Amino acid sequence: MAQSKPYQNFLDFMNISGGLILEIEFYQEQNGERFESDGTFYYIEKNHYIFDSYDHRLTFKYGELTSLNKLGKQVILDTTVPGDITVFDILTGENDAVETGDAILEKNGYRIPFTLMEWDLKGTIITNHGSGQPKQIIMKIDKYSEIRIRILSAEPLRNKEVGEVDLSEYEIIDLRE
Repeated sequence: MAQSKPYQNFLDFMNISGGLILEIEFYQEQNGERFESDGTFYYIEKNHYIFDSYDHRLTFKYGELTSLNKLGKQVILDTTVPGDITVFDILTGENDAVETGDAILEKNGYRIPFTLMEWDLKGTIITNHGSGQPKQIIMKIDKYSEIRIRILSAEPLRNKEVGEVDLSEYEIIDLRE
């Protein structure tokens, strides 16, 4: 796997001690349908992330997945299959799931092409020149499907807490085996 310096700078930025808070806009287009969301992405550490928006919260913690539908008052608990590749492997550089190409220096930063080998998914990470801070992640699933994540801001997580959601009135669906 090619490890370009810009990609390594990106990984170093993402994996700072204490974690990160990223304000993001998420867009997914698939077969002519468009889904948009914005919220806060808490990158606590490798294998522990939370995306929190007005109506949903998705938590990935060491293979455990928790999906909260805040409006529908429903929780889905699930686990990943060992060896499964997730989109978040792009953020961590874990295993050999991500193959990066040669970074392209542009006016506003680096454009780093990548492929998620197991999914045959191609994409691009756009970062700031020196810091490696991500600006945008684009993934092309096929010619009709695309995911775009715009990073509006990034700051250290230090001493900030993710608010708890009271689940006492939620329906819990446990899909874990």
